[in-house]
Amino acid sequence: MVTLDVPPGTIMRAPGEEASSFALECAMDELAYELGIDPVELRRTNNADRHPTNGRPYSSKHLDECMSVGARRFGWSRRAPEPRSAVDGEWLVGRGMAVGVFRAMRYGISAHVAFRRDGTVAVEAATSDPGTGMKTVVAITAADRLGIPVGRVDSEVGDNTLRSKSPDGWGVAAGSAGTASVAPAVRAASEAATDALIKHAVEHRCSPFHGLDPEEVRYRDGRLSADGRGVDFGRLLAMTRTRAVGAERSSGPTEEMARYALSTFAAHFCEVRVHRFTGEPRVARMTTVVDGGTILNSGAARNQIVGGVVFGLGQALLEGAEVERATGRIANASPPPAGSPTRTSPTIWCLNADVPDIDVRFLDHPDTVISPVGSRGVGEIGTTGSGAAIANAVFNATGKRIRDLPITPDKLIG
Repeated sequence: MVTLDVPPGTIMRAPGEEASSFALECAMDELAYELGIDPVELRRTNNADRHPTNGRPYSSKHLDECMSVGARRFGWSRRAPEPRSAVDGEWLVGRGMAVGVFRAMRYGISAHVAFRRDGTVAVEAATSDPGTGMKTVVAITAADRLGIPVGRVDSEVGDNTLRSKSPDGWGVAAGSAGTASVAPAVRAASEAATDALIKHAVEHRCSPFHGLDPEEVRYRDGRLSADGRGVDFGRLLAMTRTRAVGAERSSGPTEEMARYALSTFAAHFCEVRVHRFTGEPRVARMTTVVDGGTILNSGAARNQIVGGVVFGLGQALLEGAEVERATGRIANASPPPAGSPTRTSPTIWCLNADVPDIDVRFLDHPDTVISPVGSRGVGEIGTTGSGAAIANAVFNATGKRIRDLPITPDKLIG
């Protein structure tokens, strides 16, 4: 360890996986070219059903399908395999692909679900939502399990004074583990709250179900019923003059999870255009297909993938910290002023014009090993491998293999 007068590296999306996927996936592309094999076919031939280091079988892996669906949607069959063979006027056109693998995790989380007299359901989870859509995931999970419209669910997160606290002390959005951790807890608490509601219905003397065996009372789609009698839960609580009935449950990793390798997978396809005289690279379009288990909130999940792909674009074409030798200062640390070029910052100060059309598709195969809900994280898989896909497309366009990021015009001229 050496002390240097430069800022230390710190948190980023997909730490480790993003940088290493660039090296690994570019090497795979180089191998495919040297052997004269299509890059998709090389990866398909070497697709493993067990983890390379611990030998455990994957809990759910559909990377083959990711590549097949992505190749079809992208139009991979029209790719010219020989570099510099596709030209559009003054632009060299290249197509490349790469895959992404990101570990899937699940932490211990508690949730509290309560039926309320006004006909709504309150769900509390001591987790956070920094724009990731967690409040919506909480509401969707409860609504689906309770059979009521999502508009009747009020979700509360981001407050460690809530009754439901994380047993592991884990409540932040990190490690692509938020949905995989919170959704099973909300599901378990929803089931427990239903049992508590039925118990309340048979024990309270003002209830139309008073005195019945709990096994005789059924809950479905927000209503309790038995012997031809039925009542909405809000009406039941009004009859018993009860403000709310609920329950709390915790959910976390299981012994079964330890027997498997848990990962999320993606296949990225990219088309770039490189100006033959100036060397300017432009990403024209990208297609990303993700195997992330059950997708609870497709809108928020797509936003996560698009954001991750934009991170990969920044990694490949824009990001490069220039250190002043005399001072250790990052010379290009500030965002550029309005109207100036956006390609000089070490972070992603991209204008919309820098970001191409991004086609995102989810396979939606439940992973029942990680949880009964079947969801794995998708927060960081979008950036894992997407930068490599861009670099591989640049090689297909120009015949130049760039191993030192970012890929700037000076590296492509000559």
